[in-house]
Amino acid sequence: MLSVSDTGMGMTPEVKERIFERFFTTKEKDKGTGLGLSTVFGIVKQSGGNIWVYSELRQGTTFKIYLPRIDEPLEKTKKKEFKEIIPCGNETILVVEDEEIVRNLAVQIFKRQGYNVLEAANGDEALLACKKHKEPIHLVLADVVMPKMSGKELANRLRSLRPKVKILFMSGYTDNVIVPHGILDEGVNYIPKPFTMERLARRVREVLDE
Repeated sequence: MLSVSDTGMGMTPEVKERIFERFFTTKEKDKGTGLGLSTVFGIVKQSGGNIWVYSELRQGTTFKIYLPRIDEPLEKTKKKEFKEIIPCGNETILVVEDEEIVRNLAVQIFKRQGYNVLEAANGDEALLACKKHKEPIHLVLADVVMPKMSGKELANRLRSLRPKVKILFMSGYTDNVIVPHGILDEGVNYIPKPFTMERLARRVREVLDE
């Protein structure tokens, strides 16, 4: 069990009931996407665990995450993890993600696999990076939901600068939300969050090899 507590403002019962809903947020417009806790919830559930929340107004909040115990020896687990070879490459990838943790993770994965990596926290930074970088950019990994400029809008503008660049979108949106709500066009390259290192590396290699 992992327990995290704070001494913040706490939550009302009505807010607490909705905190794991996708896109639910109490932050101001363009200050939050409402995907953070829903992503945490998804990771915990995919791992076979549970998450418990206790909160009181003006007192604070406590999250308790319960994960199943693994009784296998550590060496046996390690052999399973590295049984398959993770794809590598030497192309240039631009990572566009406003969440610093996710962006740093993707950059670390790509560098480890031999890629040349550029990074940007938003659409404006991404466009500037494309203008400054004189060599080819083979793939752009872009978040769907970002402040000021969406991933879809960024992709449209990037294609005028780099017509041959390949785009791979990532998002916490579910598949049945992305196309019907016009967030992305049908048939685009897409990887859902959360993703493992192996899944991201393989999906990027697939798009680059298309």
